Formats: sequence, structure tokens, C-alpha cells
Amino acid sequence: MTPNQTLNGRYRIISPLGEGGMADVYLAHDLILKRNVAVKLLRFDLQNDDKTIQRFQREALSTTELVHPNIVSVYDVGEDNGIHYLVMEYVDGTDLKQYIKDHFPIPYQQVVEVMEQILSGVAAAHAHDIIHRDLKPQNVLMDKRGNAKISDFGVALAQEEQTLTQTNVVVGSVHYLSPEQARGHLATKRSDIYSLGIILYEMLTGRVPFEGENAVSIAIKHYQNQIPFVRDFDPRIPQALENVVLKATAKNPFDRYNSVSEMADDLNTALSVRRAGEKRFVAPSLTDETIIADAAEFQPQTKDVAELKAVSQSGTLETSGKTKKRRSRHPLRKKIAIFAGLLLLFIFGIGMAFYLSFPKVVTIPNVTGMTQAQATAVLKKHDLKVGQITRTGDQNVNYKRVIETLPRKKKQVQAGVAVNVVISQGPNSYVVDNYIGSSYNKIAKKLRAKGFKVTKKIVQTTQFDHNRIIYQSVVPDQVVVPRATTISFSVTN
Repeated sequence: MTPNQTLNGRYRIISPLGEGGMADVYLAHDLILKRNVAVKLLRFDLQNDDKTIQRFQREALSTTELVHPNIVSVYDVGEDNGIHYLVMEYVDGTDLKQYIKDHFPIPYQQVVEVMEQILSGVAAAHAHDIIHRDLKPQNVLMDKRGNAKISDFGVALAQEEQTLTQTNVVVGSVHYLSPEQARGHLATKRSDIYSLGIILYEMLTGRVPFEGENAVSIAIKHYQNQIPFVRDFDPRIPQALENVVLKATAKNPFDRYNSVSEMADDLNTALSVRRAGEKRFVAPSLTDETIIADAAEFQPQTKDVAELKAVSQSGTLETSGKTKKRRSRHPLRKKIAIFAGLLLLFIFGIGMAFYLSFPKVVTIPNVTGMTQAQATAVLKKHDLKVGQITRTGDQNVNYKRVIETLPRKKKQVQAGVAVNVVISQGPNSYVVDNYIGSSYNKIAKKLRAKGFKVTKKIVQTTQFDHNRIIYQSVVPDQVVVPRATTISFSVTN
């Protein structure tokens, strides 16, 4: 694409912003909404690849549901004369990779603040069951005010970088790749948590934990070698902050945080003096003889990376081919054990019946900024119903987006409760009247009270009474937003 070319008569290309393995990104101008946007164009050599096109469109459409201040908004997906494109929010700034290079060493408090923004965005994606799979500093954009926004949810393929792929499915940039992804297993939310831990590591040290001659050698280090301690690089780093890195990057996914929100809660207090005496985190699996590599959460999906063998703490994962069965030499003990098991089962049943007799309590989710359909789906997922829908003007929330809920977010209620939703009609609008012949002072006072900016021009004439309006710049019956509108009047002397 060249400057001044237009996609579908709407997006005028201004200049290139960057190139990737799957797509090229351009700065463009939306001729309808009068704003700059970022346009991602599927690479020309991939325009006829049906699988790539389907992946590009499917994953682009899934991210349009993500409305969050720390996620790059996706505005549009389209095709123009065989050119497939994605229109996104334009972030005027740089990516986190370059930001680290430009600002390192970064104060610990700032590291925590930026990471909390990234975690907030990923948590919102996980709430929609969207796994990024390729979290890295290059996919985190930093605007000029220091705000972080996550981009490329599953779209970036980065074939020119060191990546591992399995049957054309990207599993992430190898420097930030989780051990289970490196072995060709399915990525989960905890895989994203591992990548987030590597990003935090890089923000604290200015480098990635593992380097190697090729992608495979780096991947092997991810599931075989202990992540270097950040305090070895900088002893001033609080132990609690290092522990966040260690827990997020545990080899066994079940040793990591259960959720991104849990990681954020831990990070939030990492600089607290109350945690000054904290001991170094040790993953529970490190006390076992081997790391269990065949958990159901990350079963192998392909044999393309079979040479990346699972390894234990000692270097290999050994399993016995046969297990000898031993007969019990104590039949009485066996009967006692069976009786005890049945008793425990009976007690458990009574306890469950007692538990289920109480109503389920749920927390109102945050649906602010979502469309009505999105909010309805999220509330339903949390066992809540949509109650009364109210629509009102709002200067800050976009048209047809949720302003708030009643009860408000984070409030605990019984499951099945109806939640009232307030939807924005956009900024409060006003229908301009016909003011010709009216007293200027009276009309100006009325309009200024509503937020209009009012100006006047004196006209010398004897045909009308003094201080009367004989012309208005905004025609009658026009619908405008008062705070964004200036009305000019011509007034008699």
C-alpha cells in the first residue's frame, strides 16, 4: 500500500507503521469518523491462503468483544479487492520492548504499575475465554502518557522471528513461550501467566531469561532450566517482587497462579514493607522426583515438536513400563479402610446437601463499556439475569455502551438476581430552535446554561428592534451536542 490509497472508500493510508510475519501495519485516517487509526493488512503472499484468511478474520472478530482501556480496540474487519484488513485503535507511542530499552532501569513502582495495567487487560480477555498465546513486550503498546495497551490477540504470527509452530498454528515467540507450549501442548490461561512472568522478568532486568542458537534450544531451556533469579541481577529488587516472577514462571502450570487476577493481587502488595521478610518462592513440584508432564490440562495436540522431550528435574522424565501388583497381606485392614471410605462418603453427602441448601452467592461483574449483548452474555455467565434497561445521555461513555449496573460491580448478590443496566445514548443532545426575532440576551443566557458557547456580531440596521437576533449560525431543528457547539448570532444595535 502507498500513501493516499483508500480502503473501501473510508480508510486513507498515511504511512507504514511496521511489518510482521502475517501482516503489515499502516497509519490511516478514517474519513467518516475523522480520526487516525491503525490498519493491519494481511500480507500479499498470504491473501490467497484460505486457512490464514479464516484465522485472520475469526480471531479479529473475537477481539472486537474486548472493550477495555488496556486492550487495543478493534474497530472494523473488511476486504477490499482481495485485500483483507483489520482496523484498530491507533496508539501514538512505542511498544514495551523499546520502552524498556529507552527507560531501563525502570523504577520498581513504575514496573508494578505498568504490569498491573497489562494484567488487567489479560484478565479481561480471559474473562471472555480468549487466550492471547503470544504475550511479549512487542505486543504491548505504550502511549505517551505511559498507559499500556495489549495488541495482537492471537493474530501475530511473527514468522520472521524465532517462533515454534505446529501444523500452521502459532504457539508463540520462543523467548516468552511456556514449557507446555514448547512441547506442542495446548495453550491455556496459565500459559499466558507464564509469558506475563517473563515480561515482568524483562522489565526488572532489561533482558530475557534464556538465549540460544535457535528456537529449539531456547524452548528446551524454558522447560528444563530454572529461571534465573532477578535478585542475582539486582539485589535491591524486593524478594516479594522476585517471588511474583518465580510463581508465574513455574515449570508446572499447576504451580503458577490460578488466574491473572490472583497474580495482580500478589503484585499489588509486592513492594509493601509488610512483605520485607518474605522467603524465596519454591514451586511445590520441585520437591517431587519428577515434573508430571502429562496432566490433562495440556495434552499433546501434535507430533511436530516430538523432539522436545519432557524433562524432569534431573534431566529426563522416566516412567516405569510395568507395575507389579501386590496382594494385601492384611484383609482386616482392607475391610476397615473400605468401611472408613463409605463413612467419609456418607458424611460428604450430608455436607453437600447442607451446602446446597444455601443460595449461591456471586459477584456482580464489571460490564462497563460493553454493548448490551456483551453485558447480557457476561451476566448470564455469572448466573445473573438482566433486569430493567435504562438509557440516558453520558458525556464520557460511547453510544450504546454500558454506563453502570445496579447493583454496582463487585457487589455480592444471590445467583439469579436481576441486574439493571444503564446504557449510554452518547453525549446529551439538543434540538436547536428558531431564534430569529428573539431577544439576544434572553436566548444567550438560556443557551450558555445548557453548555453552548455563544458569540454575537452587531449589525447596524433600523429595520428591527434593538438587540434582536436576525441571523443564527446553526439552523433550526438541527440536533447538536451543546458542549461541543458554538452558536454565532447577528444582533441589531
